[in-house]
Amino acid sequence: MLLAVVCAAVVAGCGTSDRSLVQSKVEQLQSATAHHAFRTLCTQVLAPSLLAHLTDYGIPCEKAMQLGLGHVTQPALAIGRIEVHGDTASVDTITTAKGQEASLDAIELVKTSAGWRVSSLGTPTVPK
Repeated sequence: MLLAVVCAAVVAGCGTSDRSLVQSKVEQLQSATAHHAFRTLCTQVLAPSLLAHLTDYGIPCEKAMQLGLGHVTQPALAIGRIEVHGDTASVDTITTAKGQEASLDAIELVKTSAGWRVSSLGTPTVPK
């Protein structure tokens, strides 16, 4: 019985590459931002290191997300190059929102015990 459970768990994880998991996390970031799902951002998307910066300043995560993203309407994110290097990843993106200029940025991610999490948002990139 135990062997069957272990085999099922192994098979369930097959075919899911880090690259696809990183892409899914960035897509979740976009969706949570578009739907103003600040709790999702704080509990499922952002890395503990990024959350620690907020608490260092005494700002609850959901309040910080509301202040930073609450006014954003019709956000869109196009995913470009994805690079995974061990437990870190970088995703080139083009972001837009109603009334805002498009931006070419890199989103940095880190692999945690809970899966991939966003460790840095919107680092400007220079096209290569």
